[in-house]
Amino acid sequence: MKKEILLACGLMLALPGAQGFAAEKTTEKWSAAQVQAGQMKAFGFDEEEGVYYEEEPNDILTKANPVETGYSIFGKTVNQASNNGKDLDYYKFTVDGEAHYNLIGFTENGKESTLKIRLLSSDGKESAKSTFYDEDEGLSFQSIEAQIPAGTYYLEVSNSSAVSLNEQYSLYQDAMEKYQRISGEDRYETAVNISKEDWFEGETDTAVLATGTSFPDALSATPLAYSENAPLLLTRPGALPGAVKKELTRLDVTKVIIVGGTGAVSANVEKELKGMGLRVSRISGSDRYATSAKIAEKIGTYGPVTLATGLSFADALSIAPIAAQMEMPILLTRKDSVPGAVSTFIKNWEVDRTYIIGGPGAITDASVKALPGKKRISGADRYATNNKIIDTFIDDIDVSMMYFATGADYPDALAGSALAAKYFSPVVLVNPVKFNSSTYETVQTYKEQTFINYILGGEKALPQKAIDQLFE
Repeated sequence: MKKEILLACGLMLALPGAQGFAAEKTTEKWSAAQVQAGQMKAFGFDEEEGVYYEEEPNDILTKANPVETGYSIFGKTVNQASNNGKDLDYYKFTVDGEAHYNLIGFTENGKESTLKIRLLSSDGKESAKSTFYDEDEGLSFQSIEAQIPAGTYYLEVSNSSAVSLNEQYSLYQDAMEKYQRISGEDRYETAVNISKEDWFEGETDTAVLATGTSFPDALSATPLAYSENAPLLLTRPGALPGAVKKELTRLDVTKVIIVGGTGAVSANVEKELKGMGLRVSRISGSDRYATSAKIAEKIGTYGPVTLATGLSFADALSIAPIAAQMEMPILLTRKDSVPGAVSTFIKNWEVDRTYIIGGPGAITDASVKALPGKKRISGADRYATNNKIIDTFIDDIDVSMMYFATGADYPDALAGSALAAKYFSPVVLVNPVKFNSSTYETVQTYKEQTFINYILGGEKALPQKAIDQLFE
């Protein structure tokens, strides 16, 4: 099954009005909803719950209930002799641009197999219809997944389970536009908005914090964030940005892991965090290489590791979400020698494979000669290396969602890599000022498999025209 359907299912179950209904298939939640909605009579939109309640009559297109995507719909099919045992409910919505559309539907009494949902275009013609899924875990549902152009659409809902059955149903629909930008006023707010994209309040008890002004200590942080199911937030060295404070409060985390020494994230930031009632720990070493080894010790390894130069950021960021997904630490090294702390980790953890990221100009052959199971992944430049990494691990990742970040700076790609890792997606590095053929090849190779393209950072960091030319 497509990941997007499962994602929609997760969003559905997260909604206040649907939790008891879909997850446990009990009637208690529906009883509460019925009381609130007057036994499912006209109610309209409940902003607090994010739920549209069906308003009758809506049995023809011209009387369709207007709804928006991104919310759930509660309704009831009333099959009686007066309507020949077939009550049709219609809902109307619009999408502003080409979008990947997902819908998932449940019924109160477990009649998902007979629930029928059709997606109709503005002229009433069928654009897509639902498919019934019966999962091994016992969860059954109807689902639609389709790529749709901009326009007006109708949902048609019916249930053929019985002539006289009044069957209550719950739907969740979302339409993710093909291009979506996640950005903020600065790198700190961009990282916060990336966190808001997919970490809900109470979902995790941990946040990982790195400096937003220099890259070395932060390069190894993505696998750590992934292992903790934590967003990767950025801070100024001397003070915690206000947007980050608000995000930590929204997340309702109880602890923060600082990556790097006090030169990267000062003791004053640590003090501010503790003043917020948070437990604070710090992972740091004597230098960037020792810090990467300390992070690796924290997350451990099942065998393979990645090795990238500690003198620039591009190679480490290209592998970051993939390394996280595959539970591989990112170890940093010098060009001509592997630091002692890194060598010790590789030996103590009995590493059996080492992915060397970047060419001999970044890490020489001689310096890694003794490392176990060497495999070098490199290209002519950072963008070609990024392309090679994605191609190498294509069987281990999912390109249905792609994340794009500038290859000229590190903050947006760093924060975004933690989000990309959650969905087994790659981060594509883009030259913001000059067309790059390797990046174009990456996009063209996988664009038919990609439904949503997330652009990390604002127009100044990564202009839309730099993205557009990759899809031409």
